[in-house]
Amino acid sequence: MTTDFDGCRRACRAQGRHTLAWGECEHAAQPEPTVSMSKIYTASDGHPSIGFDTYTAQQLADLIEPALRKTNLAGGYDRLALAAAHQIINRNGEGAR
Repeated sequence: MTTDFDGCRRACRAQGRHTLAWGECEHAAQPEPTVSMSKIYTASDGHPSIGFDTYTAQQLADLIEPALRKTNLAGGYDRLALAAAHQIINRNGEGAR
């Protein structure tokens, strides 16, 4: 790996090596795109709080595929879409916190 830091930010120069952090280092690999969805969970104080789950396309597909398998295909694409949406919304279990 080169020690030429043109195109890299300060962190690479300060460490004297490439950090490989996306958006910071010219040698970093671009991460796979993800989607973030809000999630209600129980915080350490015992009260509900809002956080985020992050999914790659494959993780999201793995999440909704079981719901689509249970769906009657005679209902058409609207039924498939509804099953997928229901699975995404309830991905942490019915009423999960």
